Amino acid sequence: MLILSGDSTTERSLIELSAGPNDSPNYKTVSAGIFEAAANPAQTHLVYATKDEILLRDLRTGEVKSLVKGENFCLAWSLDGKRFSYKQRANGSIKLYVSDVEGHETLVWNDVGAAPADTGCPQWVASDKLIFVRFGPSQKRGSDVKPNTTTLATVGDSVTLVDTEKKWSVEGVCKTGAALLRSEEGEILIAKSLENLKTVSPTSGPCSICRFVGFAPQSCVPFLIEENSRDSSDLFYLNPVNWQRQRSAHIGQTFSPAARMLINSSTRLMVVGDAPASLLLIDTESGDITPLVSKSGPAVQLVSPVPVAWIEN
Repeated sequence: MLILSGDSTTERSLIELSAGPNDSPNYKTVSAGIFEAAANPAQTHLVYATKDEILLRDLRTGEVKSLVKGENFCLAWSLDGKRFSYKQRANGSIKLYVSDVEGHETLVWNDVGAAPADTGCPQWVASDKLIFVRFGPSQKRGSDVKPNTTTLATVGDSVTLVDTEKKWSVEGVCKTGAALLRSEEGEILIAKSLENLKTVSPTSGPCSICRFVGFAPQSCVPFLIEENSRDSSDLFYLNPVNWQRQRSAHIGQTFSPAARMLINSSTRLMVVGDAPASLLLIDTESGDITPLVSKSGPAVQLVSPVPVAWIEN
């Protein structure tokens, strides 16, 4: 497993966790000076941003190559894993780019004079389409779309933009294009596809107040957590065919809003990283918790751990 460890506002380290003797995990620092990282859907490659560039790491061979120079953030992979998107802050503007794994980049949008307030990171909804929130007004002639709206970009030989009113935010999109959304009121919504924003009519999800954990990478099963008391929560999943709620696993604790979670492809285990140095393995069927940090602590110190990739082969 690959984990980011450190203060999110400064540089972090990329840590490799592997099985050790007597059920104790081994920790090894792979690289330092990292601000964020994202694994491709197949969990074979990792893009990560330092203060100077974006690098690509082959998780099978360990080979690393530089792709993009500059201060970059909001890394996200396309659903087919052939391209990734990122934002770049420079000269008072924030630019959104798409790049392939050879470093050939395409400018999608330039928010000139963008405010420092975070407008969120783009989400890929198809192999050639991504959704993002524009801060500035539309550049299309005769457009009356207001700032802070949701835009669908189709990236091919050229870039096509379609604007719509912002009525929800994207929580996550699985490889089939199905998505979980969050309404302005905070309710989880379900959309079968986001490829055409003008025809999207999301339906209500399984709970009014719950947290989307993530999709199981290979099966596209969505997992969610719902707190049922101050000291316990329920983890459940939805049937991706009819989106009905399936049985819950009771977990004997809650998690902070900063907790980051990762489901493995067999959909039976989840790892949770939480501040200040909590890293837990949770059985998604029984709710049993196994700490991945021993009482004596690992040789590598973990700080606010963020699980990034779960490599099973």
